[in-house]
Amino acid sequence: MKKTKIISITNQKGGVGKTTTAVNLAAGLNRKGMKTLLIDLDSQGNASASLGLIIEHDIRTIKDLLLNPENPRDFIAKASAAEIIPSNNSLKDIEDFLIKDRNFDTLKHSIAPLAKDYEYIIIDCPPSINVFTKNALRASNEIIIPIDVGYFSLLGIKQLLEEIEHFKKELNPRLDILGILACRYDRRTSLSAQIYETLRQSFPDKLFKTYIRLNIDIVRAQIAQKSIFSYNNRGTAAQDYNSLTEEIING
Repeated sequence: MKKTKIISITNQKGGVGKTTTAVNLAAGLNRKGMKTLLIDLDSQGNASASLGLIIEHDIRTIKDLLLNPENPRDFIAKASAAEIIPSNNSLKDIEDFLIKDRNFDTLKHSIAPLAKDYEYIIIDCPPSINVFTKNALRASNEIIIPIDVGYFSLLGIKQLLEEIEHFKKELNPRLDILGILACRYDRRTSLSAQIYETLRQSFPDKLFKTYIRLNIDIVRAQIAQKSIFSYNNRGTAAQDYNSLTEEIING
């Protein structure tokens, strides 16, 4: 039996396509027949909202699972695009508790029983290297780093890679970078092509061949609370995320 791939989608910078990638990769994998679970580990709950789940306080969330990991299957919600363990703002309530005890293994232990149920577990991390992100990286065997194709992203990616290398040495030596994903690629400008080429030269073994083009359908799909495939399966955004999905499956 193939080992479950647990993939964290992470970047300490917001607005780079992190949640969009987590949601649409999970949806894309499910469309390919891969049993996939999405975990929303961000207190903003954007991944949950993107799938139409506006989580009220009487619905079980990832916070409740981290506090009571006896039966993780009870915390899974079903959405049209993917199964998900949702999140909301209450996740912040346990941040100090995890920091105080340096509980970096809490998520790993909480989702361990789910490994045999899924081929892929995708974790949408918060836009910072906080205790939740560290839990995600400790639980994962691979990372995808989405970046906005712009000059400042080049500076940020170097800092993030240094932090990940430090984390690997300290807490999870089996963690690998599955790939760096260029997002918001604008073919109308030469800057995107220049930045992408710089990334390709700097990280020839880590940059995905697929890049995600700038497309208004991505925003419209989020507003409609649908995956890009449900919103417009024939559009360029769906083509891009389908290409990414295939690259990951076949890689």
